[in-house]
Amino acid sequence: MNYLTELLAFYRWLETREMSPMLQAYWHLLMFFNNKAAVQGEDGRWYWPVHFKVTNGDVSRFLGLSDRFQVNAQRKHLIRHGRIDYTPHVSQHAGNYRIKPFDTGLCEVEVSVMDTGHKRLVWTQGVTREATPAAPFINSINNKTGILYGSVPEAASVSNGFNLLPELTGAEKAAIASLYPWDEVARFNAMWAARERKQLEQQKRDREQQAFFAAGKDKK
Repeated sequence: MNYLTELLAFYRWLETREMSPMLQAYWHLLMFFNNKAAVQGEDGRWYWPVHFKVTNGDVSRFLGLSDRFQVNAQRKHLIRHGRIDYTPHVSQHAGNYRIKPFDTGLCEVEVSVMDTGHKRLVWTQGVTREATPAAPFINSINNKTGILYGSVPEAASVSNGFNLLPELTGAEKAAIASLYPWDEVARFNAMWAARERKQLEQQKRDREQQAFFAAGKDKK
């Protein structure tokens, strides 16, 4: 699951629906806890777990709710909006949340957790236009599966924890948008991939230019 993809899709979804500021904050809070609960598989990759726990106390503290009854009421609204599933614990312990991703290309798979070997159900990318079956990332270029605490793993150029990619021109954006007129997630993924390709091309040109000047100095 890609944090930014889900965030952009959420606001796109809100354009045609009404949701209270409290419920919006609740959804954002659950995204934070879901990302925070990321697990590292034995393949070394980080994954978003399908199910994760958040106590009523934490929800109350972050959202300013006074008791678990208010939490339950808000949670029911979020469930009715179709954005989460929730399974309560048999006792007073924290129940299991499950966010319903906007990216319909995601599927649930079981992985072995590094160090413990325990099995966990996680989100992974299924078949997309850019990815091979069961690839654990959005596409073959944007292979950042989970953004933990604001950092971008494997980023070559980082500023304040974010990978700075070159912008697309208006014509480039329009060309990509025409390919995915009804698929917001696929359009975002394609634009992100195009920006990363653009960055790689620029880095290649920079290396070639540096090599050219270095060769000229050697001749002197």
